[in-house]
Amino acid sequence: MDMLRALELKAAARAENMYLETPTYNIVLQSLLEANETDMVIKIFKRMKACGYPADAATYNIMIDCCSIIHSYKSACALVSMMIRDGFSPKAVTFTALMKILLNDENFEEALNLLDQAASEEIHLDVLSYNTILRKAFEKGMIDVIEYIVEQMHREKVNPDPSTCHFVFNCYVEKGYHTTAIEALNVLSLRMLNEEVKESLQEKKTELEENFVMSEDPEAETKIIELFRDSQEHLAAALLNLRWCSMLGVRIIWSEDQSPWAKGLSNKYG
Repeated sequence: MDMLRALELKAAARAENMYLETPTYNIVLQSLLEANETDMVIKIFKRMKACGYPADAATYNIMIDCCSIIHSYKSACALVSMMIRDGFSPKAVTFTALMKILLNDENFEEALNLLDQAASEEIHLDVLSYNTILRKAFEKGMIDVIEYIVEQMHREKVNPDPSTCHFVFNCYVEKGYHTTAIEALNVLSLRMLNEEVKESLQEKKTELEENFVMSEDPEAETKIIELFRDSQEHLAAALLNLRWCSMLGVRIIWSEDQSPWAKGLSNKYG
C-alpha cells in the first residue's frame, strides 16, 4: 500500500534527523480505521512503536476503537494500561469503545460496571456513550437495563436525543407496555430540552397545545418543523413526539414531576 510505503520512507528519514510528528501517524491511522483496514492499522501502530515514535492520547483511543471493531477486549485493556503508563487518562471515548466490545459479547454487567466507574472518576459520558448501551439493550429486549440507563442519564444530567427516545419507546412497545412507552416518550422528549426551553414551554403550553401538539390541522407537523427546525436542544423533535403522544389519546405531561414512570425509576435506581 502506498500509504504504508510513505510511512516507511518517513521512518527512514527520521534516522537522518527528519522527524515525523505523531499527529501525522494519527491521521493515517484514523483514515485506515474509517476504511475498516484494521490489519493495516495494527501493522502501522506496531511499526510506529518499533521506530520509537511516541503515541499520544489520540493514538491510543484510535487503537482502542480498532479493538472494538475486531472484538478484542484483552487487547483494548492492554492498550489502556499502556495509555495510563504513558501518562494519559482514559476519556469518555475510551470508555465508550470498551463498552462496545463488552456489549458485542453481551457482557452487560461489565459494561454497566464501566459506566459506574466513569461516573465515580467524574468522567462525563455524552449521550452517544449511553445510546451505545441502550441500542444493545433494545436489541435484546432488556427493559431493566434500559430503565437503569435512563435514570443514570437523568442523574448525570445527560440530555437524551431522538435516538434515546427511539430505543426506549420501542423496547416498551415490543414488550407490550404501550401506555408506559407513550409516557416514557413524553418524559424523554421534555428531557431533551434544556431548563430555559422547558420553562418557556411551561409558559406557552396552552398556545403550543392548541396550535401544534393537539391541533387538528393536517399541516401542524410541517409547521412544527418549519418554525422550530433551527431551535436548540431538539425542540422540533420534542414537539413532534408530544404531538404523536397526543394523537394516541394520552394526556400530555408538561412536567416530568407529574410522571409516575419517572418517579418509579427515581425510586428504584436513584
